[in-house]
Amino acid sequence: MLVRFAVDKWILDNDAAQTVEVDIAKNQHALKKWNKFKTVVINDPFYHPKPKRIKKLKTTTYPKGSYRYKDEPLRVVYYPEKSTKTVYPLAAGTSTNIPYKKRSKK
Repeated sequence: MLVRFAVDKWILDNDAAQTVEVDIAKNQHALKKWNKFKTVVINDPFYHPKPKRIKKLKTTTYPKGSYRYKDEPLRVVYYPEKSTKTVYPLAAGTSTNIPYKKRSKK
């Protein structure tokens, strides 16, 4: 007998998503990946079967418990709030303009 469990979907905060989406509006390839990001995080914002696609951030720039989603060229920093099952996108960009990455001082 096969037993299936109902998986509660998460909600993407639309106001935050629209604000962040402006940052990648000029990059068509990143916009295509944005739709994929939205689908992935409403299913499970903490895990993706592909290694390193979703990673918990250790930075102090964003709230504790923030995550990074990476699917070249798109990178999205988001905060999943467990109590309301809501995902809040905080920043989006490409590998060259995302604010969480540390830059070398060359």
